[in-house]
Amino acid sequence: MKILFLTHRIPYPPNKGEKIRAYHELEYLGARHTVDLFCLADSAVEAKGAQALKKLCRSVHVEIRSSASALLAAARNFWKREPLSPAFFFSARLQAAIDRALVTEQYDMIFIYCSSMAQYVRQTTSVPVVIDFVDTDSAKWAQYAQIAGFPLSWLYRREARCLADYEKELAGASAASIVATLQEAMLLDGEGHFPVQVIGNGVCLPPASADAKLSAEIARLRPFVLFIGTMDYLPNVDAVEYFAEEIWPRVHRRHPAVRFVIAGRNPTRRVRELAKRPGIVVTGDVPEVRPYLAGATAVVAPFRICQGVQNKILEALAAGVPVVSTPRPAQAIGARDGETLLIASTTEEFVRAVNSLLEDPELRLRFSGTPEFVREHFDWQKNLERLEQLLEHLAIVPRKFAIGARNRAEAR
Repeated sequence: MKILFLTHRIPYPPNKGEKIRAYHELEYLGARHTVDLFCLADSAVEAKGAQALKKLCRSVHVEIRSSASALLAAARNFWKREPLSPAFFFSARLQAAIDRALVTEQYDMIFIYCSSMAQYVRQTTSVPVVIDFVDTDSAKWAQYAQIAGFPLSWLYRREARCLADYEKELAGASAASIVATLQEAMLLDGEGHFPVQVIGNGVCLPPASADAKLSAEIARLRPFVLFIGTMDYLPNVDAVEYFAEEIWPRVHRRHPAVRFVIAGRNPTRRVRELAKRPGIVVTGDVPEVRPYLAGATAVVAPFRICQGVQNKILEALAAGVPVVSTPRPAQAIGARDGETLLIASTTEEFVRAVNSLLEDPELRLRFSGTPEFVREHFDWQKNLERLEQLLEHLAIVPRKFAIGARNRAEAR
């Protein structure tokens, strides 16, 4: 197949959830088919990832756009009663490049990663269009609204409503919609009106012989519980603040020698401020996560805002590290309380679960077999084979794709 692949962020390096999934899809399809990639980057430094991606694709087109111009474009959509997210990811230069490719190339498939990229397929086309929503972003904005104060709560609810309508419009127009979990499929189309397919994420298991060596710095931190993630992402910031303010003081009083380590790039000022509290360490960017996982007594996932699969949980399970999670991310991966990980629905339950793991070696040992759970359910090869089979089937069944004027250039 000849595939036009559109994604809202350059999928290299694959160091955060949205980039990880896109990268693996691109790597798999690029090894078996002809793929032209068109994407956006936030800076010239980020755009340098195109060199690595050229090894996977026939061609790579990266358009750099500034955050200021993206925010201005989104603001203009506010008065049109349209979702702001697509406008945030619009680039006239990228649009022109995609238009040229659609005229000069005969594609068998248009693969859209993230609903905001559907706007670039402006003309009605009979080339099958598949959209990987990954998660229902509208539901995430609704969660943002629940924790934000006015006027942000009002703005987030507005975006949730507008984006939900847009997502359903796209699902109805595409040859197939893809999401990462069954829960996301039910949110996108619980009544079965649209062709929605669940293609799960994956995680790269370390080789059986691999042994993550602890640096002297990590060894000095032990014993510690760990949170890993990009630390300028609101759901992650909210999660560590909740843990630090509501859960950690009660754990630390009982276990004063234990530390709470927050490991991840770009910690915001709010996150850095947490390091002033007793027993909390904020590392910033780390060269490799695996040594921290190897040194951790447990990984915590105290999410109050989340959609879809949390790769940080899968990475911990793949390493055989016990995990304590709030219900939503645990349900997304089909985890069972007490078998795959520990699920805590309340602050009290979270405190109790973390204390239990710190105090009970036999309980920790119970979760040493979790790599098998990951291997069975989150194998990239198996999941991407299903994706390829879906695309090959749809490529032989032409279907018109046309979305309303809301995201056409003439409507801007």
